[in-house]
Amino acid sequence: MAAQALVAYMERPEKVVLPASEPSSYEWEMVQRAQSLDEEALSWLYQLYYPKVYNYALVQVSDVQNAEDIASMVMLKVLESLGGYKYRGVPFSAWVFRIARNQIIDMHRKRKRHGEVELNEAIASGSDSDPQPMAELAVDRSYIQAALVQLTEDQRQVIVLKFIHGFDNVAIGRILGRSEGAIKSLQHRALLALRRQLAGDVL
Repeated sequence: MAAQALVAYMERPEKVVLPASEPSSYEWEMVQRAQSLDEEALSWLYQLYYPKVYNYALVQVSDVQNAEDIASMVMLKVLESLGGYKYRGVPFSAWVFRIARNQIIDMHRKRKRHGEVELNEAIASGSDSDPQPMAELAVDRSYIQAALVQLTEDQRQVIVLKFIHGFDNVAIGRILGRSEGAIKSLQHRALLALRRQLAGDVL
């Protein structure tokens, strides 16, 4: 059921991921104002990106407290590093999510060193006792997590960034440090893996 829900969403004909390479004029204005330490702009960026980073983390770490910690740390790093941000052909959001991805990677490394439960183990044991519906997918977060566990780390990142957060392949490539062609290949392999899982569920 998890794979079926995710594959169906990915293959919806009306689902179009719009190019995100150009920043909106308003967001770019707010970024520039925030770089000048404008309080209103700083608050606007925080309120806009905290929930996005939180949802991005929650899908992958399966723990509300860890997701909150990651979102808070990411936003702190965003605000601390904001002065050095320069537009280089990808949206500001891609820069934010690259920081978020690195923070999640650091958290996974620390958890492994301390022997803590990883995402796939948590789902397998049914420890996700508080599933929250994701507005973007209109299905339970637990279903999405269960499907994503079947993918490799890179495949999972591509699916989350593209079909949940709406990034185009260029922006995803910048976030993950991969070429646009590699992103397309990862997406294709992820869809095939989910279809195989779906076929297994039916059988």
